[in-house]
Amino acid sequence: MIVTFGSLNADLIFSVETLPRPGQTLMAKGLATEAGGKGANQALAAALDGAEVAMAGAVGQDALAEVALAGLKGRVDLSRVARLEASTGCAAIHRDAEGRNEIVVAGGANLAASSGSVEDALLDRASVLLLQMENDPAQIERLIRRCRPAKAMSILNLAPACRLDPEVLGLCDLIVVNEDEAAAMAGWLGCAPEPRALALASGAGILRTLGGEGAELCWQGQEISIPALSCRVKDTTAAGDCFVGVFAAALDRGETPEAALRRAAAAAAIACTRIGSQSSLPEARDTDAVLAGAAV
Repeated sequence: MIVTFGSLNADLIFSVETLPRPGQTLMAKGLATEAGGKGANQALAAALDGAEVAMAGAVGQDALAEVALAGLKGRVDLSRVARLEASTGCAAIHRDAEGRNEIVVAGGANLAASSGSVEDALLDRASVLLLQMENDPAQIERLIRRCRPAKAMSILNLAPACRLDPEVLGLCDLIVVNEDEAAAMAGWLGCAPEPRALALASGAGILRTLGGEGAELCWQGQEISIPALSCRVKDTTAAGDCFVGVFAAALDRGETPEAALRRAAAAAAIACTRIGSQSSLPEARDTDAVLAGAAV
């Protein structure tokens, strides 16, 4: 099973013709409200791909809490999600006609979520602990340290880029970064942003996603590069989270890192062709069809 300690948000998605410039006011073509947050997105992506997933985190006691939890109910174990006296995390997403987006997030209850909600017995039962950086970094660090002697493999999606102690980075089994996050990590560690250099400097495996150029992995003595699948992009909002969640689900099933990468790339391509955050995430049968040769 997969344990995810991460963020749960209500996403406010504004459809615009072009992304706004500083100081500019635009009239949106439409507004959609749905569940989001990197932790919740990755948890749902893994669950839809067939993994058993337990989610730990926090929401508020406001109306947005139900929005944030709606996509996970019935698919993910939510017994470790606390209800706090804080606002539910919220993201404002601007999506343009070409599917590009810009996102502003208010952490709210996510920043008060406690890593103590993940008990040691759960870490020993799980195969993967999945983390992102939309919670309090101190809580994330504590959970990484606790995971080290446990059975679970720790996968940290260093997004958004937030500086952690190099020792803590080295305790992770695998760190997932995009190009910007890889550059930030390279600056902290004084190395090049390529996966091999980051892996040598950090002591952790590195998976760098490259958007339309694919992904590359340096981990467990292997260096693997895969291309992205060609698709007609409508919205990239949750594609990166889809990639990470499906990659974790494939590893949870015992697939090889290369097979997991290819499956994640297929799932992320599907997500790019759909509008929305969690509503864009594919089920396992959709990804199976693409891997079997179906068009995206």
